[in-house]
Formats: sequence, structure tokens, C-alpha cells
Amino acid sequence: MDLDFNYEDVVLDLHDIALLLNYERATTDPRFRHAKLREVAAGGADFQTIRLSARAWTEALVPKTGLVFDMPKESGLSKAERDEPDLPSNMLPSVVVPSSPLRSLTNKDLELHYWQSRNQDGCYTTIAIFQHFMEFFPLELTRIRVRVVENNKPRNYTTLADDRTIVEVMLYEPRSMNFSAVVHNKSPILYTTGESTSMRHAVLSFPPPTLDHKRECILDLSSLQFGDAGRGFKGRGTFVLEPVQDYLARLDTIAVRNNFQDAERTQRVRPSANDEFFVDVAKRAKARWEKRKTDPWCGHCGAPSRDTPLKRCAKCRVAHYCNAEHQLAAWPYHKHFCPDPKTA
Repeated sequence: MDLDFNYEDVVLDLHDIALLLNYERATTDPRFRHAKLREVAAGGADFQTIRLSARAWTEALVPKTGLVFDMPKESGLSKAERDEPDLPSNMLPSVVVPSSPLRSLTNKDLELHYWQSRNQDGCYTTIAIFQHFMEFFPLELTRIRVRVVENNKPRNYTTLADDRTIVEVMLYEPRSMNFSAVVHNKSPILYTTGESTSMRHAVLSFPPPTLDHKRECILDLSSLQFGDAGRGFKGRGTFVLEPVQDYLARLDTIAVRNNFQDAERTQRVRPSANDEFFVDVAKRAKARWEKRKTDPWCGHCGAPSRDTPLKRCAKCRVAHYCNAEHQLAAWPYHKHFCPDPKTA
């Protein structure tokens, strides 16, 4: 444990921590590190650049989206390229031929495909990283501030970090299917969501101080593996943080049935062969959290300032954003918590 950190009167903001953890994880995900998007197959179309004979894909009766990525050889990358984080903005190849359908992808499309791929098989990964992050803080002193919008009004409460639980819900008959194929030396590795009639999906629950699970709030850091149905508040965010009743309604758009009310609840995930990567992500996120007063991050995607300074919210001057597009995407949530500096 890092004993140099001053924990006095510190409360970890759940929304901000989620932004940092998701950014640090996705931008360095070893499964997709430096991969470039080659093809998108959607709307019932088949792949044109690879042959995918999996019956789950060819015989699917639900809407499906397939992504093909090319993984470059590490030796062919410059040091600058190796150090560059993976982002929606650099996910396309450096050269895209004029006739390529990739040219028609919007920034919103690229963001969706980026998070959709990085979140596949990602629910336990995100929970493990969150778990490692919390282990850097003293268990008995750490509190978490939960900020959600409930019935179009802000709701804000603080709970002990140790009171969180993992909800392992079964989803039956997923309403969509998503494939990502990462091509290594002409041999693709597949990552899938919704290919079978049932799947397990894990999320984090944060009950209020009364431990009333009817008023708990759910954090789903891998929600975008389900496509648009997994977008955050008002269909804009890159993860889900919302009251449990809103999350139950969301699950109905993701699968025909679920067992959330009777789902297994646990406290921890087991050690993994990927724990070294998970701990590294958690360390980077913690370092950024500690520097939050001097090195802010984008309130939509969690990115730090890079080539140009982040833009500030003109009202509160506290929240920062990569650009106007990200500020607009974050506004439906942020407006409920945007403090007026004259009254704050």
C-alpha cells in the first residue's frame, strides 16, 4: 500500500474513477494494442476481407456487427508509435483508399466500434482492475461518492468502498451479436458478445449507506460491448452509472430475460493470469487521480491533455473536455452536477 498518500478527508468520486480506469485500460489493451480497423460488417452483411464460418455468426437471427482489426508487427513500429495510446481517433490505418467504406465512419461510429471491441469479454477485467485500484487505499477509511441522475434529478450519496458488491447476472437470449477479429499473421483471434443463448455479465453495485439494494446504483464499465444499448446516460456516455431501476430497464433492451433480482453477489474476483496488466492500469489511474488538481482529464472519455490543453466548462470552470464534441456528449450528465462558481 502507498503510505505517502494523504487520505484525510478523501472521497473517491465514482464517475471520475470510472473515466480514468476505462481510459487507461482501453488505450493499452494488449488484445488490440496498435491494431488498426480493417473492416466493419453490419446490417446483416458478411465479411469481405476474412472468411468467418462460425455458425453463431452465419446463422444469427439477431442484429450483428463484426469488426476486423490488423495487428502490426511490433518491430515495424517506431518508438513514438509504440508509446502512442490507442484511441478512436487513431484506430484507422494511416492510409484509407478513397473507395473504402471506412471513409464513411463518423467520429461517433469510431468511438462505438472502439469501445465495443475493447469491452468484449471485459466485465470481469474491469471489475478486477477496479478491485486492484481500491487496494491502493486503506479499506477502513475509503469512501466513494456516487453521483447519478434519478427521475431527471441529481442524486448524490457517499458509501463505504467496502460495501460494494459484484452482481453476476445471467442474460438470456441477447438481442444482438458482436464479433471482433484481430488478425495476427493472417490468423484471426475472435472476441465475441451474444453468440450463445445465455451469457454471464458482471457489474458493480454501490448501495447507499442504509445498504438498501432497492436504491443501489450500478456501475457497468463494459456496457458498450452490447453496442448502442450499452451507451451511458442519455445514450452518450462510454460506460453506465445509473440507479438500479434504470439499469434493469436497460437490461431489457440488451436481452430478452435476465436474473438480476436473484443474481449471485460476491465481493471479489479471483486472481488472473492478467493481473500484472490489471495492476499496471490501476497504478496509472491512481497516479492521475492524485494529480487531479493540476492534470485534469476529459469528462467524457478520461483522456489527459495531450497536444493541446483541454477545454473547460464555461459555467463551472471545473470540468474539462478534449473538444466541443466530447463536451456536448457529456453535458446531459454534467449539467446536473455543474456547480455555479458564484454559489459553490
